[in-house]
Amino acid sequence: MVMVISLLSVLLILTNACKTKPEAILGQLPEPQTSTSQAIVPYLPPDYYECTEVLPMDLENAFYSNYGNTAGAGAMYGGRMYVFKNLIVDAFMIREVDKGWLWADLINCPVLNLDAAKKLQPGERIDIAGYCVGRDITESPGLVFRDCMVLQAGSVQLPAPGGGNTFAPVY
Repeated sequence: MVMVISLLSVLLILTNACKTKPEAILGQLPEPQTSTSQAIVPYLPPDYYECTEVLPMDLENAFYSNYGNTAGAGAMYGGRMYVFKNLIVDAFMIREVDKGWLWADLINCPVLNLDAAKKLQPGERIDIAGYCVGRDITESPGLVFRDCMVLQAGSVQLPAPGGGNTFAPVY
């Protein structure tokens, strides 16, 4: 009889000890992150990681400071992937975003991820990666790019370590 009571006591203690209160468990769950500043990094094709970092003005100078030899500059610098890093968005840059492009100084950048570009606000910092087409005076007084991607500044390491080139203009 004592053994049965002892066994029942042990079972009663184990049963009560294993019970959990749902409120206690739910109270310990972390709050979900709802910050809108956390952006999802878009997929970039591999050739974007082989880009060359350059300032927009330096690329423009390479085209227009070469004694007027824009054809020679186009051969040297056109058709290559470049990245403009840590640009500050201003009203000039986004003035024609509804037409599908951004301006990086006097460089026309048609954007592939247009939804992201349309959400840009002055003062934000971005990176723009794209292919240099060269001069096209029908579209821009400066240079024209194609297949540009807008990224939150520093969200993707461009160029990738070991990839890319050094921009060394020849004047």
